[in-house]
Amino acid sequence: MLITNIGLMRESSLHAELKRLYSNTNAKHELNVCGFIVDIIQDDSIIEIQTGSFSKIKNKLSSLLQDYKVKLVYPIAYEKTLVVYDYKKETILYKRRSPKRGGLIDIVDEIIHITKLVTHPNFSLEVALTKEEEIRTADGKGSWRRRGVSIIDRKLVDVIDRIEFLHIQDYLRLLPNNFQSSFTNRSISDIMNKSIRKVQKLTYSLKQMGLLQVVGKQGNAHVFKIVNC
Repeated sequence: MLITNIGLMRESSLHAELKRLYSNTNAKHELNVCGFIVDIIQDDSIIEIQTGSFSKIKNKLSSLLQDYKVKLVYPIAYEKTLVVYDYKKETILYKRRSPKRGGLIDIVDEIIHITKLVTHPNFSLEVALTKEEEIRTADGKGSWRRRGVSIIDRKLVDVIDRIEFLHIQDYLRLLPNNFQSSFTNRSISDIMNKSIRKVQKLTYSLKQMGLLQVVGKQGNAHVFKIVNC
């Protein structure tokens, strides 16, 4: 396999800080492995830190998994502080705690893109629940929803928890503990207090992984049951 060192690429502070956190003393960084730049190689395996959409690395993962064990690390901001600078990026205008809190269930927004890959024996996933600072600048170039304020960086403050998914059955922990043996999206939505859309992504992903099956209908709603593995 062709492996060459190409030097550090441009990355967010969050990405760089997680890369340091997950590296041991023998780690090598930013290598070209068969045409793909990988974050970390250590102990004959690859660790990829992904702070964006899994859809962007689907082909990369598919290729690397043929020859390497790959751990995919994904941070979810449980707590986020917004730090807004002036347009010169010199003076902090204000800081405030974001009312939005992320949780483990939010991984389904990304898992849905790689449901066929997570079953590969060389694949594992680790979710890092984090405290972060989101660095913004009032430069007038950002989204209208943020009134022109641009997001320019994410910084790691702390890691609250690290949850590993080593085996396919581990993904069943995304379901609530107190669900019935058979259930609908609505019943799970009510238990978890999450949107139907979020739960639909969850049940679709688990079904694609072979962990759920449709056993009937309740009105127009599918009734799901866990597949005995």
